[in-house]
Formats: sequence, C-alpha cells, structure tokens
Amino acid sequence: AEWRGRPLVRGGRSPDEVRAWYRDGGHAPAECPDVARLWSVLPFLLEHRKSHAGEPLAFASLGFSDMEAFFSSLTQAQWSNANLYGLEYLLLRLDQESLAQGRLVTAVQLFDCHGIGLQHVMPRVFRRLKDAVQLPDRYYPELFSQIVAFNILPIAVRAYELIRPLLSKAIQERIRLATPARSEGLPLSLAPPSSLPACYGGSLAQLPEDVAAALGIDKLGAGCLAGASGGALFRGEPAHLGKYHSTPYDAALHGSAWPPARSSSRDWEWRRSSSR
Repeated sequence: AEWRGRPLVRGGRSPDEVRAWYRDGGHAPAECPDVARLWSVLPFLLEHRKSHAGEPLAFASLGFSDMEAFFSSLTQAQWSNANLYGLEYLLLRLDQESLAQGRLVTAVQLFDCHGIGLQHVMPRVFRRLKDAVQLPDRYYPELFSQIVAFNILPIAVRAYELIRPLLSKAIQERIRLATPARSEGLPLSLAPPSSLPACYGGSLAQLPEDVAAALGIDKLGAGCLAGASGGALFRGEPAHLGKYHSTPYDAALHGSAWPPARSSSRDWEWRRSSSR
C-alpha cells in the first residue's frame, strides 16, 4: 500500500523502512530509543512466547505506568514513533509465524488494569492516546485476535467507554473486559504456564533470556530502560509484573536517566494526512 512508503512522523522512517530495519538490519525493538523510553515508564512486553493456539502473547501492566515520566520523557511524536516501531515488529513476527505454521497467525494482547487511577484517565492522557488507539485500527487491523483487559475496575471501564467510539466495530468485537473476580486464572485459560510470568499463574519467575534477546532488552540492559522509573525496568507490585526483569542497573554504561523530552517547531509531528 502507498502509505507504507511514507513516514508517519516527520523526520522518521516509513513503515517499510522500519520493517527493513528489523528484517535486514537484525535490530530489536528496544534498540529504537523511543521504544526504550516508552518501556522505561510502562511495564510492557511486546512479545512473550505463545498462547495455547500458538499465537504470540503481549503483556502490559497499565496501572503501574508512570504518567508523569511518560509526559516528561516522551513527546507526542516520540510516542507515535514508538508505537510504529512496536506495530511493525509485531507485524513482521506474525508474518514469520504464519509462514512457519502454514496458517494466518495473529497475536493476543493482555492488559493488566490493576492500579489504574485518576492519573491514568486525565484529559491529557486521552489526547495522547488518541493516535495510538487509531494507528493499529487504521493500518494494522489484522494483528490481534483477542485484546483482553483483566483486573478491570469501574474507573477503567469508564476510560474504555471514552476510547471505544474511536475504534472500529471489528476491533471492538475482539475486546474482552474482565473484573478482578473473573480475572483469576484467566491468563492460564489463554496460554500454558511455560508462556506466562509467575504473577499470572505461569512458571516464569524472571523474564526468559529468549524473550529479552528478541526484544533487545539484553542488549540495552535494565539501566538504560529504567532511567525514568527509578532503576527498575518493570515498576509496580510483584503480583503485576513488578520486578519481573531484574538485571542490575549499570549507570556507568547506560547513564542515570533519559534526558527530558523536548518539543519544538522542528519536532516530529503526526502526519494526519496519511491514508491507506
């Protein structure tokens, strides 16, 4: 499609160029500085082994995202660019899995909503989320077979109701919301213990080496990724991905923190004129 040859943010790579960066350059997501910045403030696993059906899993612990650091360390353009790199990585991996398995393979996204509070539902959050919500729906609608939000409380349900009108009917039909009472054992209904962190009923007490290598976390180290969140890659409680990755913080190698985000008239901006 024509849109794949155009940068979606000014000064950035086009989707086709991002795909080539992964496929031909041998890069991993965390090697993109904007992805690394995002993961420093949001406990997120873009790919974490497979579901019962052989689909790649993705996890995010939304309630323990650091919203102050999110806004101070990422501009809108950097946020959009991080999402592009994440989506292109996942699209490439699904194409590879589809070829290997001889069928169309999609992914399963799990959102742990425990801890979502007022800081996560402020108007500035929705203004920034708008593009991120519409990007996969508009350009990557084939990525996910299921989007499961669990441990979800009324405040998070209200937040979803504000976002829902931005989504296509096809995407809405794939979204499943589960209250805390209905969340116990839910991840195990989707994936075997060998694919899940121990906090979600799995057998993995620490981020596996193969996952860290695939995502590029092993190359950058926890220190580089954690500068904005106090030296721990996965913030929050151990029951919700907290401290799942425990590589020592190497300040001498990676620096103590990401520099503040800077916006200017020359900064990247979302190209709203892009179309299919």
